[in-house]
Amino acid sequence: MAASTKYFFSASSESEPTTMRYPLIPVLLLAVLLLSFGWYQGNFQNLLRHFLHTCLAPNTNLLLNESTLPPKTELQVEVDAIFDNIEKLIPNVSFTFFNQTTNGKNSKISIVNPRETYCVGDDFVVQVDMFDHLGNRKTYGGDFLRPRLVSAALGASVSGTVEDLKNGSYHVHFPFYWAGKVNVNILLFYPSEGVAALWRSRHSSQGVIGFEGKYEKFGAEAITKCAFRLSEEDGKEICEYKDPLYEEVFHCYKVPNFTCESLNEMRGYDLQMSYLTPVEQQIFQRSNIGVQLPQISPIMVAQCNTTFNDPKPKCQPGMSSPVPSGYYYNQIWSPLYCNMTVYTTAENFTNCLQGKKLFLIGDSTLRQFIMHFTEGIKIVKYFRYHYKGWAGWSWTLEAMNMEKDIYVSYKRHGFPLEHSAFYYVKEDLYTSRQIDQRGGGKDTIFIITMGQHFRQFPLKIFIQRAINIRKALERLFLRSPATKVIIKTENTRETFAPAERRGDFHGYTQYLVLKEVFQGINVGFVDAWDMTVASATASVHPPGYTFANILSLSFTFAC
Repeated sequence: MAASTKYFFSASSESEPTTMRYPLIPVLLLAVLLLSFGWYQGNFQNLLRHFLHTCLAPNTNLLLNESTLPPKTELQVEVDAIFDNIEKLIPNVSFTFFNQTTNGKNSKISIVNPRETYCVGDDFVVQVDMFDHLGNRKTYGGDFLRPRLVSAALGASVSGTVEDLKNGSYHVHFPFYWAGKVNVNILLFYPSEGVAALWRSRHSSQGVIGFEGKYEKFGAEAITKCAFRLSEEDGKEICEYKDPLYEEVFHCYKVPNFTCESLNEMRGYDLQMSYLTPVEQQIFQRSNIGVQLPQISPIMVAQCNTTFNDPKPKCQPGMSSPVPSGYYYNQIWSPLYCNMTVYTTAENFTNCLQGKKLFLIGDSTLRQFIMHFTEGIKIVKYFRYHYKGWAGWSWTLEAMNMEKDIYVSYKRHGFPLEHSAFYYVKEDLYTSRQIDQRGGGKDTIFIITMGQHFRQFPLKIFIQRAINIRKALERLFLRSPATKVIIKTENTRETFAPAERRGDFHGYTQYLVLKEVFQGINVGFVDAWDMTVASATASVHPPGYTFANILSLSFTFAC
């Protein structure tokens, strides 16, 4: 064949053209074409008419489908409303070159209305003016700032409140809660251009984490793709796993010769995909995240005979949590709106939990609690778990103290879970379903969290889950109003965590969702976000005094 092909081309290129050797060929071809056109003229015109009609006429089927779409459910309407409120906070900016983005090191900080003397209780305000890498003044806001006041020698710190002036300048408000020398510490965590890019990226797909399901039947196994939504592909059926009460659903491609019910295990894995442009990715290089802004001189704060420690009630469920929600002093958290009991010893926790059932529902930041009770202060012992630390990360854990009648369980919040190893999925239940299955009562405590495993997906998924939990709690309080429920927000995590997948801006928007969804309901609200910002914690599992204070506030609400 190769030789034949070679001979053909060499012959046609070296000899005279075929049309000159056979001059009647073009005439014959033209005659055949005209005769064919005449014979099929009607069919040709019909085909042309159909083509133009199809391309140019309105797609009535599409219009019909759009007009007959089912109306949004009450849940979907509420999800959309909260999402729209969050989206209004996102800067609508674009840029061409990296050096047009905000540069924290070029920023300028000044004190608004400086005084000779500052007193405890004063509102201290600094102005931050932003510039880009070229030294040009920024003319719009949206930068993600993380401000703190710190007195390291006193073990004191508090987060600041950012007022965006929408013109490249910000007022950062710090209340003075203690006397002494304080330092202003402000980080540019992400520039406004990065915030806009992260928001767009988060909602450009179903997420940057993929899922696989393992089907098992009579010893045979098969692995298939799973996701919140799957597109139809030729020859592939789709298994739907839906909880109709909560409108929660995910899908897997059905494996031939396996039933949908044979899904047994799942795992998550990094898709190694990015929806950021190359120039946007420069923003999230490690050296550009959490940039320290220029510092001003320390401020001396005097007591000034100010009585700031007015009597406050004990922390109780149903209280509203302000911003900031409290501050550290001597490394002890002081909520602004209530008195927290400090839990430090095994006896403290035993007295609180004696005769009670504690259900921890969420992620590994709550597994820390049961690890502390079993491996730390050892007030309960694991039941049928013979390991330590994080072994068996996905397992449901139970621990008991038979003498003191204490029962503690930890269970994950259900799909989605980010982990590269397969985990048993049959016993997974959404948090709302777990709440509905419990009777509650005066000796029952729920501590609930979620967030870290949702950062990789569109925000509406998180909003819907939060609303479903609130509705399940409303049902719980109807049948068992004495049940104690604590909502723990997610906390900050490692600065070097991949911004597009696990970055703290995603966590911050979810934190705002929880504050909105759980206001006005009879729960204790543990603002772990504010507590970890104030202590500058950069770990997904808060260590030391930060974790100790999260525990103390949680069980002040519980007991």
